[in-house]
Amino acid sequence: MDFGSAAHEHQLKLYIISLLVQGAQADHDFSTIEKKYLSYAAKSLGITESEVAAIRLNPSAFEMAPPQSEQERMNLLYYLLFMMRADQAVKTEEEAICHHLGFKLGFRRELISDLVNVMKDCLGKEIPPDAMMERVRAYLN
Repeated sequence: MDFGSAAHEHQLKLYIISLLVQGAQADHDFSTIEKKYLSYAAKSLGITESEVAAIRLNPSAFEMAPPQSEQERMNLLYYLLFMMRADQAVKTEEEAICHHLGFKLGFRRELISDLVNVMKDCLGKEIPPDAMMERVRAYLN
């Protein structure tokens, strides 16, 4: 991911982790598999365990304006969607936070619903490679 300056890029990565924490905590059941996904995402983004611990204590402290790039915002939404299904269950609270944060990222509620439905339809199985892009294409100008 290339988000601009190193400081801005790091801040955005912290924001991604904060969104994942908010998504995982939405149902008040931060499962082991969600913690593993969070660790995986943090490691892939270069976020330390101490930074993750700080974010888990206060995820709202890492808020920032969503990126201008639609691709970067879509990447954030994808992280959220995959966190939502990490434990192979999509709970109402998780769905609601995904809608809330997705809307905050600038996506239409219908698109968010369509992508949430892909996650729900594919619980317990692999998501077909084009499944999400097919839903997104319907909303492209």
